[in-house]
Amino acid sequence: MKNILLPALCVIIMLASANNTQAQNKSISGKVTDEKRAAAEFVTVALLKARDSALLKTSLTDALGIYKFDISDTVDLLISVTAVGYEKAFSKPISKSSGNTVEVPVIALQRASKSLKEVTVTIKKPFVERRADKLIVNVEGSAVAEGNTALEVLRKAPGVSLDKDDNISMNGKNSVLVMIDGKPTYMSNADLANMLRAMQSTQIETIELITNPSAKYDAAGNGGIINIKTKRDKSMGVNGSINLGSGYGRTSKYNGSTNLNFRKGKINLFGNYNYSNRGSKSDFELNRKVTAAGIITNFEQNNVWNARRNNNGYKAGIDLFLNKNTTIGVLVNGYNNSADEKTASGTSIFNQVSAVDSAINVAGRNKQHYANNAYNLNFKTTLDTSGRELTIDADYSKYNGELNEFRDSYYLNFSNSPPVEFINNLAPAEIEILSGKLDYTHPLSKSLKLEAGWKSSWVTTDNNLRFSTLTGSTWNPDKNRSNHFIYKENINAAYLNLNKTYKNTSLQMGLRAEHTNSNGNSVTISKEVKRDYIEFFPSISLSQKLGKDHQLGASYSRRIDRPGYDKLNPFIFLLDKYTFEQGNPLLNPQFTNSSQISYTYKGSTTATLSYSKTRNVMTQVTEQNDATKETFVMERNLDNQTVYSLNIYAPIKLAKWWNLNSNTQVFNMGFTADVLGERLKASQTVFQVNVDNQITITKTLGAELSSWYMSPLQYGIFKIRNSPYVNAGLKKSFENNKLSLKLNLNDIFNSMRNRGSTNFANMDFNFNNKWESRVLNFSLSYRFGSKDIKPERRRSTGLESEANRMKN
Repeated sequence: MKNILLPALCVIIMLASANNTQAQNKSISGKVTDEKRAAAEFVTVALLKARDSALLKTSLTDALGIYKFDISDTVDLLISVTAVGYEKAFSKPISKSSGNTVEVPVIALQRASKSLKEVTVTIKKPFVERRADKLIVNVEGSAVAEGNTALEVLRKAPGVSLDKDDNISMNGKNSVLVMIDGKPTYMSNADLANMLRAMQSTQIETIELITNPSAKYDAAGNGGIINIKTKRDKSMGVNGSINLGSGYGRTSKYNGSTNLNFRKGKINLFGNYNYSNRGSKSDFELNRKVTAAGIITNFEQNNVWNARRNNNGYKAGIDLFLNKNTTIGVLVNGYNNSADEKTASGTSIFNQVSAVDSAINVAGRNKQHYANNAYNLNFKTTLDTSGRELTIDADYSKYNGELNEFRDSYYLNFSNSPPVEFINNLAPAEIEILSGKLDYTHPLSKSLKLEAGWKSSWVTTDNNLRFSTLTGSTWNPDKNRSNHFIYKENINAAYLNLNKTYKNTSLQMGLRAEHTNSNGNSVTISKEVKRDYIEFFPSISLSQKLGKDHQLGASYSRRIDRPGYDKLNPFIFLLDKYTFEQGNPLLNPQFTNSSQISYTYKGSTTATLSYSKTRNVMTQVTEQNDATKETFVMERNLDNQTVYSLNIYAPIKLAKWWNLNSNTQVFNMGFTADVLGERLKASQTVFQVNVDNQITITKTLGAELSSWYMSPLQYGIFKIRNSPYVNAGLKKSFENNKLSLKLNLNDIFNSMRNRGSTNFANMDFNFNNKWESRVLNFSLSYRFGSKDIKPERRRSTGLESEANRMKN
């Protein structure tokens, strides 16, 4: 079955093309210019019957002012051109006997002699629109369109949340794929946050929230897709922005970014670069109670991390508009990140009479470097005026990572250990991805559209963990803790998708098939884990308008989450002699069935009821060896995870100067599994609320106050306590909003922390993690050039799911 996906898709496309074959007896083309004889872009051209001006077809001119029609009617024809601010223009009649190819003389537009000041027509879109397979947030023209960054707009979107590190989740689910104009960002979380901070809300037209993606998208990821669509217009010239920022909590933080866009004629050049240098400090406390042979031993462990991370992210590309119907583009992006981390860990071991029996002190130095370069070649062509489109993408990505860690362990009162142990952990990693995909769109009628596509990807990862210990002045390899792991994966996919639109109803349904072939080879221990399977992923979405103010939606999809490449490597990451983390080469993918029902009122208030069930859910499980007193963490598959969720998003205008956005979610998360020799059955109902206040002080000065709270949570074997926070900020705009200054204080009361415990099987411990959350930030943003330049062309690449599984 693995070899039939591509041939089957080819047959489907040929059949669809044959079904639409029609006699195209006459080809009519021409050019439209403005009053200065320059090309008139994207103006409306209509093909009419000359006898009665009956409309046959419409089209838009391209970047060169060119239009084209294919018509089979044997009648006399006429071309009309309309554009805002210009008089309506007509061609001379085109005789039905003029031949199969007609070149219409240039039509020159003339400025309208009168301006219609008496009548002003304003069409205001609702803030939120429900489509069959997505929720659309119309940013342009809304209250959030002025004075905010793209990251701030996302924080206000229905069902979207950002954590302390600006990691994005949607409806309580992580692993969200963020796309810009249909192109995956495949950046690290930090780089993505920096890029979205650099993007102004005035650049955004809409945000698409796709909780249950259609068959057109990769089946990987149960968190959904967020697609940020930037504005589209016809202006030429240069524009860009420069952004600078700094912050301080317990350490200093700096960031900067720039973006540039140039468009002229058939060429569109674009690029951006962002940089950040961020320090961070965190404290971690772990208290464990180990019972073995009736003897209780208590461990009190305190750890301090002091890290500094440098992130460099970049993107550059070019689009060439070969003609009205065909565009080719090249895109290069990537990141080059490094981190320098110092750790100090102290563990006191108490006997039954609460006296210190022994102790371990560990000093660690950890240098990391991660770099990724991705290349995309894209081709798009419109096959005819009915809207048939073909898009082809070829992608290549190369990732290099390196971890070089030194740990000095000092032991007190240990009879079976040396007083001092020096360890070096060198872990280079390489990931190579090659991908190709094809997407075909075929309108079967005005209200029915067929989409079909194919994708293949090949991934090779090479991780060579080299553990060594210092004896005298010589580093000696530790073969018991070293491991060379090579992972190879090939995924082939094909899909069919149908979109049907009625008067007040829209329906989308599709099916995607993905065949996966993988081989995980632990070279050091000569052990291979092979997998070969094919899975099907159906999806269906429905949207129904109920009058002017009410809209209902329903959707269902099946999704897959494959393990991150680093999670499959059975390496050991030491915290100290008794605490470590280990990879799992036997980790299986998880499968999620998700469904939801939604209601939208007046294009603003939304309520969404969701249910999902995940089989073989991947989650971290802590295990304990009573004999050795070791505790370690490993990603494992549990039987099932079920989530029931109700999300209510309500924007409220309390006063002319005061807007409030509230995002409230109530969900119940449950786990069932046979783990560690016991039956786990745990669930808890959780309440989460995010309230954002926007206050207008003057036309150029505004304030913002936001708060977040989540009640205690049971996650697998862990019980997590609540962790609220409050943020506040001020913003001042200058020079017609081209220059803006911002000052904000995150976590005013320094209340954010991660506290939890477990008392399951033979384990009894609690932990408290406090990171640097109270940070004062200052930022400056300046936009220059024309604000109405068409940005880079919207397109998707073929690395959506693969890139998200890389460590960065």
